[in-house]
Amino acid sequence: PGLSAPGQAQAAATAAILPQNLLIVTSPMLRCRATAAPYEARLSARARVEPRVSEVATPPGLADRRAWLAETFPWRAGAGGGDWATLSPELQHWRADLLAAIRGVEADTAVFSHFIAINAIVGAATGAAETIVCRPAHASITEIAVVGETLRLISLGRDMEGGDVR
Repeated sequence: PGLSAPGQAQAAATAAILPQNLLIVTSPMLRCRATAAPYEARLSARARVEPRVSEVATPPGLADRRAWLAETFPWRAGAGGGDWATLSPELQHWRADLLAAIRGVEADTAVFSHFIAINAIVGAATGAAETIVCRPAHASITEIAVVGETLRLISLGRDMEGGDVR
């Protein structure tokens, strides 16, 4: 699905506060593309679509994505945390590809990505083994510095105030 009216307002508010000199990279998924759109319009620029910053792929034939996400990536307070080392080779490969894409960013860039992807990036930047290390709100801004192969957390975006990961 696309963005709701509140989602469109969040995307516009984010676009208004991002610096005007950033490159734009987005996941190919519709919600990220729609979230990036106001910023693209503000800069009169087009985002580079990068499949490696897309949402984590669900296993083939999965019937209930929400249940799988909640079990694999427990994000609710008090749910206990998962650990990247315990996940399937496919998920570890997805994470490695995502981190390679982020480490490959060579200029100041706004990357429009997803909850689990942001967690994988923040976890790598902070040295955390857990799959969920933050609960970023929709259209929040998390800042990461890329120095060579090293990721460093500058600041976390707003926390989710409720709702659900989709």
